[in-house]
Amino acid sequence: MPEFKEIGSFIDRTYKVVRHDLINRFKDKKINITPEQWVILSKIGEKDMYQTDLANMSFRDKPTVSRIVDLLAKKKLVERVRDKFDGRKYHVRITPKGNNVIRKATPAVEESRKLGWTNLSQEEYETLINLLDKVFTNYTEKD
Repeated sequence: MPEFKEIGSFIDRTYKVVRHDLINRFKDKKINITPEQWVILSKIGEKDMYQTDLANMSFRDKPTVSRIVDLLAKKKLVERVRDKFDGRKYHVRITPKGNNVIRKATPAVEESRKLGWTNLSQEEYETLINLLDKVFTNYTEKD
């Protein structure tokens, strides 16, 4: 059996530098959101959805998504609309101000991604994604 290094520390350090890069890019462009808020905002920008769907799509737990949506709503970037058939559910949709933030932030996100993929071939990129998906599946489909 091969010797495996602690993968968590490699993933964690990479996450931290990517997050730090995005924070700085957002700050430079005077965009008042965090990378975590970006993930949720960009998903809502693609299509209106229920808060529970956002949790599943963003791989975050429901309380975390609820807190992020609360912050985005306070900034008037999204709005919650109570479901007319099930009053316990909220539909979350983007506002015009939220769309403006997405337009302003997208180039910063693309620049950050481009930096991260520098010196990676398309094949290496696809291999990396495939390997990360396999590790994710190993943890999520155990037992």
